Amino acid sequence: MDFIFDYIRVDTFWKILLFTHFALAVALLAAVTLQAVTVLMPARQVAGNFVDRSPMPAVSYTTLIIVLYVVQALLGAWIYVKYRTYVRIPMEELRFWKTLGSFEFKEHVIAMGLGLLPAYWYFWQQPRSAEHAVVRKWVTIFLALSVWYGFVIGHLANDFRGVGSL
Repeated sequence: MDFIFDYIRVDTFWKILLFTHFALAVALLAAVTLQAVTVLMPARQVAGNFVDRSPMPAVSYTTLIIVLYVVQALLGAWIYVKYRTYVRIPMEELRFWKTLGSFEFKEHVIAMGLGLLPAYWYFWQQPRSAEHAVVRKWVTIFLALSVWYGFVIGHLANDFRGVGSL
């Protein structure tokens, strides 16, 4: 890592890393939200054959969501080292227990989502299978809720000290 710091400052590196984490989180949010909406409200046939399917099949988001989820978890784990040192300790000293607890819960929810990814992938391999439709729907909804929860709580924890404090 020292060769990187020959070209940019340490605080700039962490700002870039956090921004990358944010940008990938927005992409993951968009993909998983679109897939969850597609699962919850499939396009209905209206006015003859005018609308007979969704513009993009929900199955096409599966690989993107899995890749982004894993990359985000790994990037978040890398950033977590700085969080433990520079953000969590002041939070404990100032007794921000709700913020700490919600972030700890976020870690568990994201880990459950990681564990659920193989099942998610499996159930989206046969999207036309009616017998797996209910399981596919609830796995997708859980992933969507975990991503949204992680996004919101991650920003609350980041806003405690701000990007520049890492």
